[in-house]
Amino acid sequence: MKDKLTSRLAPVVVLALLGSTALSVVAAPTHASATSPTQPSTETARSLYMNNWTDTTGIWMAPQLAQTDSNTQYGPRLGELHYSPTGATSASAVNQIVDYTGFFRDETNGNKYDQVHNFGSATGYLDSGGVLRSDYGAYNGSATTVTIGRDYAFVPNQHFVVVQYRLHNPGTSAVNLNVLDAVHLNNTGSSGQSVAASWDATRNAADADMSASGQYHVALGALDGADGHQVGDDTNSTLTSATVAPWYTFDNNGTLANNSSVSAMNVDLAINKKVNVPAGGDATASFYLAIADTASNANAAADAARAQTGTYWLNNTTTAYSNWLAAGSRTTSNFTDTGLSTAFDRALVSIKQSQSPVLGVWPAATNPIAYGYKSWVRDSAVTALALDSSGHHAEADKYFRWLASVQYADGSFGTTYDNWTGQHVSFVEPELDSVGIFLIGAYRHWIQTGDTGFRDAVWPEIQKAANFVSNNIASNGLGPKDASIWEETQEYNAFTQALYVSGLWAAESVAQSKSDTTDADTWSHAAGSIATALQTSSLNSPAGMWNSPDGYYNRAVNADNTARTTIDSSSDMLMVSGVVDPSSSRAVSHLSKIISTLTHDTYGLARYQGDNFYYTSPYSPAGNEALAAEPSWPQMSMYAAIDDTYTGNTTDALNRLTWYVTRTAGGYMPPGEAVSNVSQKPIISTMVEPVTGAWYVLAALVYTHQADTRTYAPISDAGSNASLTVSSGTTGDWPQWNPIPYFVSKVGNEASSDAKTDIKNVAIANDANNIYIRIDNASGTLPGYNTTPKFAVNVYAGDYSGNSSTATSTTAMYGATLPRPAAYMVGRWSDSTNYAHFSVSGGAWTADSSITSVIAPQWDPTTGRIEVVIPRSALTSGAAADGSVQPITIALVRQNPTTGAWSEDDQLSLRYRLTPTNTAWIYGNVR
Repeated sequence: MKDKLTSRLAPVVVLALLGSTALSVVAAPTHASATSPTQPSTETARSLYMNNWTDTTGIWMAPQLAQTDSNTQYGPRLGELHYSPTGATSASAVNQIVDYTGFFRDETNGNKYDQVHNFGSATGYLDSGGVLRSDYGAYNGSATTVTIGRDYAFVPNQHFVVVQYRLHNPGTSAVNLNVLDAVHLNNTGSSGQSVAASWDATRNAADADMSASGQYHVALGALDGADGHQVGDDTNSTLTSATVAPWYTFDNNGTLANNSSVSAMNVDLAINKKVNVPAGGDATASFYLAIADTASNANAAADAARAQTGTYWLNNTTTAYSNWLAAGSRTTSNFTDTGLSTAFDRALVSIKQSQSPVLGVWPAATNPIAYGYKSWVRDSAVTALALDSSGHHAEADKYFRWLASVQYADGSFGTTYDNWTGQHVSFVEPELDSVGIFLIGAYRHWIQTGDTGFRDAVWPEIQKAANFVSNNIASNGLGPKDASIWEETQEYNAFTQALYVSGLWAAESVAQSKSDTTDADTWSHAAGSIATALQTSSLNSPAGMWNSPDGYYNRAVNADNTARTTIDSSSDMLMVSGVVDPSSSRAVSHLSKIISTLTHDTYGLARYQGDNFYYTSPYSPAGNEALAAEPSWPQMSMYAAIDDTYTGNTTDALNRLTWYVTRTAGGYMPPGEAVSNVSQKPIISTMVEPVTGAWYVLAALVYTHQADTRTYAPISDAGSNASLTVSSGTTGDWPQWNPIPYFVSKVGNEASSDAKTDIKNVAIANDANNIYIRIDNASGTLPGYNTTPKFAVNVYAGDYSGNSSTATSTTAMYGATLPRPAAYMVGRWSDSTNYAHFSVSGGAWTADSSITSVIAPQWDPTTGRIEVVIPRSALTSGAAADGSVQPITIALVRQNPTTGAWSEDDQLSLRYRLTPTNTAWIYGNVR
C-alpha cells in the first residue's frame, strides 16, 4: 500500500530489495517437463506504461482502472503521453493528451461500436517483444462482428508511437469496418493560448502546435491511407460546422468533415480508414502519433514513421526488445515449463517499459488509481537490482546514479519521489530500509559491471549512507528505527535491520577496494552490533529480535525496546539478504513458523496475521478487492522461494515460482501487491507493480543458480567466550559447537573450483588460554592424512599485544592478499603432524617454532570439518589481554596434484575480540 489517503499512520506498503551477484556455475535444479505451459490468471492489467527508451512515456488504460473508478467515459486507450526533451522538468509531469482512442463502425451490417467505454472486457498486456497487445472483447456484452485489437509500439529511440488495428472476421461474409483513430489534446494553457492545428496533405497527417501554452508539437498520421480527416474543436458538436469534433460526424454517418485548419483551446486530431475484412480473414490498419519540441522535429518524426509500414515498426520494436532480453540472463533453457520463462521475460519487459527513460525511476504501480505517480526508493532500488542481476546494467546504472543525486546530507533518503520530475514527495518518513538498499545496489552494480568509474562517482554517497547507520546505532544495539516496509509505525523492524547489516557489509567491501580500512572497520563494528541484537533473545531487556520461546524472528523491537512478537513474512529478508544463514537452525525454524502461520492459496504468503489491507481497511486502495483478510503477497512468496532454494528445498521453491505465474495477469503481466485468496486473482488497483515482477526475476535467477541475493561480509566483528575440547580425529566434538557463533563465507568462490578447500563457515571462541576455531567446508568431505589432494589450514593474526613495531605482512604465505596486516601465522598441512608457528622476518613468513602445548589441528574426512586450537600466547609479542581486537584470517590451502604447487584457495577474515567471561558475545549465526 502506498497511498495513505487521509492518515499518515495507515498501513501502507511497498516492498523492497536485494540485488544479486552471480554464483559459480553449478547444475540447476531439475524438474519434470510441463505437459503444457503454466497459464496466467484471467484477470487483466488495467494500466500499463510504455516508453521510447529516451524521453517519451505513454500509459495505456482500460475503460475502468478499478472497481472504485467512476470515470467510465473512456474506452481502451492511450490515456497519457509525457515528453521530456530537455530532461526532467515540471513540464515532464504534464500529460499532453486527454486520450488517444479508436472508434469503430461496421458499415456492412450497420453496427456502431463507438461508445467505446462499452468495451468493458478490454484486455491489455506487453508481449515479449515490447508491443502492447490490447483486445477489445465484447461490446455491451455482445460479440462484435469483427474482433478488434489495437496494438501499440513505442518504437525505441524514435519520437512516435505506432498503433496497428488488428482485425479478424470470423463470419462468412466480408465486413467493411470503419476505423476512427483520434487524439484529444490536453491544452494546459489559459484563455488565449490556443492550439493551432492543420492537415498536412503531403504527409497524410494532422499537425498540432501547442507551443502557445509552453507545450509541444503533435502529429497524427495514417500509414495505410485515409478516407477522411478532421482537425476540430472538441467542444463543437454541430454536425454542419467545419470545426465539429470528429466523433460526432463519425457517429452520425461514418464520415469526417475534412477540415484542414483550426485554432481552439480544445482540439481533436482524427483520421478514419475503411478496412475490408474478408470472410474468415484478417486485416490491419496502422497509424502513428508523433511528438516533438519543434515543428521541424515533429515533421522529421512524422517522416521517419511514414517511411515504413506499421508492421515494420512493430517488428522493429520486437527486434529491439528481443535483442535486449538476449543480452541478459534468461531462464528459457532452465525451465521446461515455458510459462515460467515467459513470465520471466514479460516481467523484465514490463520493468523496462515502466522505467522513466529520463530519471531511471519506476512508478509504484503502472495503475495510477491508487498510488498516482509516486516512486518509492525501496521499490525502485530492488527493481534496479533485479535488472543488474539479469544482466541489464545500463538501466540500473541510471537509477543508482539518480538515487545518489537525491541523497540527504545525513546520508538518508526521502520515502517517495515524483516519477516525472524526480522531486521529493512528502510521505511516511522515515523509511530507512532505502539506506541499506542503496548500499547493496551500488556495491552490486560495481561488482557486476566492474565499473570503477561508477564506484568512485558514488563513493561519497556510500560513505554518507554507511555512516548514517553506524553513527545512529541505538542503545539496544540496533540501527535507527523507521516506518519500514509496512509503513504502520516507527519501530526497529527486522526487515530494515537486515538491510542495514547487508548494506554495511556491501559498504565495507567497497571501502576495502579503496584501501579505506578505517571506514571498513567502523562499518564492520556497526554491522556486528546489529547482527548481535538480531540474535539476542526477545526476553532480554532491551529485547532482541529472536523469539526464543517460539523459535522465530519477531517482526520488530518496539520503540520502547520491548518485543513486537508479530509473525511477519517480511522478516524473511534476514535470510534473503544473508544476514542470517538460511541453513541455520534458527532460520529453518523461522521459515517453518512463517509458512505454517501465514500460508494461503497453497503457496501464497500473507504479510501477517489479521492483515485487512485490501479487505476492510479504510485505506485499501480500491475497497474490498481481496474479499477476505490476509491476502497473499507474491513478494513474500518469492522471499520464501529464495530461502527454499538456499536450503535445497527446490521442490517448494519451484512450486512457489509456478504459483506466482498462475497469479499473474493476462499475458503474464506481474501482479500488484497482493492476490485474493478467494478469487485467486491479482488485485487490480496496484497492478502492475514493477518490484513484484523484480522479485520473481530474482527468485527465478536464484533457483536457476544465476544469482545470489545474499551479501557476504568481507570482515566480520566476532567474539565469544567458551572453553572447548578438541579430540584426536574430532571424535565426539561437534555438539559443543552448537551455541558458538559462526560466520558465513560465500560458497563457490574458491580459486581451484575444489569444494574441499572452499570455506562454508567458521565458528570461533576463546577462553583465558586459547582461541578455538571450527571450519566447515562446502564439500562436506576432506582428504585423509597424506592423501591427495593435500591441503592445509593456516590462521593469520595481528599482534594481540597491540605492539605497533611487530613486523607484519599483507601477503599470505603462498601469495594471496590478506585484508589486514598479520604478524603471526599458525598452520598444519595434511601430510604432516607438525603444528607450525610463523612470524614475519624480512617481509617473509618464517617458521620459528612448533606448537606443542595444544593439540594440532584436527579434521574429519567424513564431514569436511576442521578444528584448530591456538594458544593466545602464540599470537602476541607480549600479553594478550581480554578485550583486545585483532584481525584473524582463516585460510584453506590446497596443493595442485599435478604441479605440486600450494596456494591459498579460500579465506575468511574476522576482527576478533578476546572475550572475557560474562561479556556479551558478538554474532554471527547460531548453528
